[in-house]
Amino acid sequence: DECYVDHAGATLYSETQVRNVGANLHGSLYGNPHSIGNSLTHDIIDRMRYRILSHFNTNPDEYTVIFTSGATASLKIIAEGFRFTTDENNKTAMSPHSGSFVYVQDNHMSVLGMRDVIAAKGANAIYLDHDQAFQIFSQPSTPHDLNERQSSNSLFAFSAQCNFSGLKYPLKWISDTHAGTLSVFARKPSTRWYVLLDAASFAATNKLDLSIYKPDFLCLSFYKMFGYPTGIGALLVKNKSSDVLDKMYYGGGTVDIALSSERFHRKRQILYERFEDGTVPFLSIVSLQYGFEILSKLSMDQISKHVFSLAKTLHHSLLTLHHCNGKPVVKLYSDSDYEDRSLQGGIVAFNVMRSNGQYVGYMEILNMAAIFKIHLRTGCFCNPGACQRHLSFSTKEILKYYEAGYVCGGETDLINGKPIGAVRISFGYMSTIKDVQTVLLMITKFIDEPCIRKIPECKNTQINKCTLQRLFIYPIKSCGAYEITDSWNLNSKGLEYDKEWMIMTSSGTCLTQKYHTNLYLLKPVILRKQNIMRLTYPGRPTIDVSLENVYEKSMEYQSRIHESKVQDIDCGSKVSEWLSLALGKPNLRLIRQSRERQKNGLDKALLSNQASYLAVNEASVSWFIDKISDDLNFQKDIVHQFRANIIVEGCEAFDEMQWKHVRIGNNNFNVNGSCARCQMISDQITDEKIIEPLRTLAEELHGKLRFGICLTRLENTQSILKIGDHINCF
Repeated sequence: DECYVDHAGATLYSETQVRNVGANLHGSLYGNPHSIGNSLTHDIIDRMRYRILSHFNTNPDEYTVIFTSGATASLKIIAEGFRFTTDENNKTAMSPHSGSFVYVQDNHMSVLGMRDVIAAKGANAIYLDHDQAFQIFSQPSTPHDLNERQSSNSLFAFSAQCNFSGLKYPLKWISDTHAGTLSVFARKPSTRWYVLLDAASFAATNKLDLSIYKPDFLCLSFYKMFGYPTGIGALLVKNKSSDVLDKMYYGGGTVDIALSSERFHRKRQILYERFEDGTVPFLSIVSLQYGFEILSKLSMDQISKHVFSLAKTLHHSLLTLHHCNGKPVVKLYSDSDYEDRSLQGGIVAFNVMRSNGQYVGYMEILNMAAIFKIHLRTGCFCNPGACQRHLSFSTKEILKYYEAGYVCGGETDLINGKPIGAVRISFGYMSTIKDVQTVLLMITKFIDEPCIRKIPECKNTQINKCTLQRLFIYPIKSCGAYEITDSWNLNSKGLEYDKEWMIMTSSGTCLTQKYHTNLYLLKPVILRKQNIMRLTYPGRPTIDVSLENVYEKSMEYQSRIHESKVQDIDCGSKVSEWLSLALGKPNLRLIRQSRERQKNGLDKALLSNQASYLAVNEASVSWFIDKISDDLNFQKDIVHQFRANIIVEGCEAFDEMQWKHVRIGNNNFNVNGSCARCQMISDQITDEKIIEPLRTLAEELHGKLRFGICLTRLENTQSILKIGDHINCF
């Protein structure tokens, strides 16, 4: 009954994990690893160091694991120990040759806390604005001479994933920094750059490969990865970079010798022994193995896909949620459109808004969440930079709010009607779609008026980024599609062989999918080199129909589709018998448009319901998938559900609703309007009648069953369409 969606704060531990921990502690005896004779404890701790390195695809030759109480303690070690000068005799960095500490705007509070410690050592701390960071790293770095003597050491700190919005920062910044990308910005042309990567948020639900991306220092907390044990994390140090870490304080177990009567000691040479003051939390370290077992069974890549999918579903659902007056229910704070997993993690941040445009305080949301038994996070999530950026505060405003009584972690959520924090939903490996539904239910119940779904508004701009992704023809009306894999001819009536045949009864009625769903199972295959159309149907041998008009017999019939009398070509008795046996209906005939009508382009939409071409936007289809993601039938091949000829990609969802003219390759089209969908759409693979997507179309479009756009080509000349053609839409 509990809905836990605060996995960015701390993920949940599994029942199996805790049971295994208990059984291990119950059946084993672990002593202090500093006590000689407790080899079992010492060996398991060593094995856990190796297990951690293996999880991040590296080894002890490359990195050393230093156990800490968490990511914050790891950052504190770097702040206190990093040497900003190359002078071994001047470790306090109080010299004009000291390096710089550069940090990005969206860093966690624990990174900001490093500044005063670093400033006390004489190095300057430099703030890097979010947009400025992306601008700097988008520029090619200036090559520098690796043999040139560096006069100082500088440190760049950034998070692999923002814990406020879930934005994933480019890990390529690590190698770019090593190459000197920040030297001009920091005005340190001859400094040696080191990188501190805060992976606490990222490592919980993403694969981090240290054989590819090699920061000098990496901090993380294990409770964010698998829930238990808490109070333990690690600092991973690249061995080649360890010589820039100094240590003043020393505790038990970190020295080879120390005198009480004199200020004399010698620290241990092994890196982790030098930095792990006192007795490490050995029972917690022993328990880590069961958390890593859970992650290894699931794989980090699968976890990443899972949490991204849930976040995408929630984000898109909130984006379309509106009050009855059309105003949005939530204000979303994001840096991506939740379409690319490499850019976005499993976090959604927002504030709720009333129908009059006023904000609902996040403390009010927190109280409502308690009623729904939802565990979520509110505030700024210890990330003041991201909070300020997304909520559009000036520094002057924040200081003014502080004077008015606002403090981090306080209960003040609105000042002058403006939110000073947000609501955060974050997912973990054990989250489910039910968690998304529960959050949405709470938000809709919270609003006084019934909520409505509203398609995101289109942008009134020319779109030049679309391409032709897939191309289909439907040679026989209401039967299966034939997918074109390279290019296809266009003639005066449309795509060559598209909707050129139909199946007729002896009474002159054309079979349609509305009443004969098994027509979908009849698949035509166009073999142009052999000049035939091959028909396939489950359980029946194939039959070939010539693409040449070799059949002499014509048939005049009254079309009950368009109320017109036409005379076309009967394709013969052999295919007639084959169709009757396959479809289980006697006296069926395969009828083809006459050569005269093909030549003149007459009645070119006769066998099409509305126009010669039907185009569908892949992004709009994906939008609908998010609405009905629990309908497994609908996801088999959703493109076929809409029976479109042209599938475009690279556009925003529902951009096509504003198009008036379309140019695909060298072909120009007018947009005749949106396509009115038939009253019954069946599954294009199983021939079963299903209620989706029509139900969702009706709900989302307020009863209008329209999806896709109808196109008419302006030229009557021969031409071609090719997969990958660029599309310009106006």
